[in-house]
Amino acid sequence: MIIMGLDLATRSGWAVRDSLKHRSSIECGTFSVKDWEWEAKYAIAAGIFWKLAKQYAPDFVAIERPEHGVRQFKKKVKVDLTGKEEMVSTINPAALQLTGIAGAIISVCQIRGIPYGTIAATSWRPVYFGKGIKPQEKQDWKDLAIQYAEREQISLPSTKAEQRDAAEAIGICTCWHNCAIPEIKWMQQRFMQLRTGAFDQKRKAAA
Repeated sequence: MIIMGLDLATRSGWAVRDSLKHRSSIECGTFSVKDWEWEAKYAIAAGIFWKLAKQYAPDFVAIERPEHGVRQFKKKVKVDLTGKEEMVSTINPAALQLTGIAGAIISVCQIRGIPYGTIAATSWRPVYFGKGIKPQEKQDWKDLAIQYAEREQISLPSTKAEQRDAAEAIGICTCWHNCAIPEIKWMQQRFMQLRTGAFDQKRKAAA
């Protein structure tokens, strides 16, 4: 069974695991749509994912769930020529793009007949790292994911920036069985077949 995990962003991490092989055989990498304008990002992401799906033929795709709202945060900005600053509410525009990128990936899954599910970071991290585990001081979750991949002897991309995204995709890939599945009948049926092993048996019988 081939499982793909995706940590989507303007630079997305991906990971692929064959359940019959040791965890150290997981392949991972990243793809970027940072240099494209808004709607073009979605088309480019869909095209790149189409090629990945064709190359690895995943039986299931696990996607880290985008936030269903846009979070506001406070930021200091200069309000006049004197340099006076005030705190104002703003948003991260990349968060708006993430939903579009996810939609493009999901559309490819539907077209290619690949079942998918989504899982929140707060759901997969306790399963992957263990309950109560948190990043140490001056670290974040991506640092923790890199450390875990290195312990498992999983080959990561060469640059630190790419490693941070690819390593989290490994965690998402590993926790695929905890994904929420869309209320689409064939996807839910396939997911249950994958979880119970019935899909592998059916495929072997047809071979």
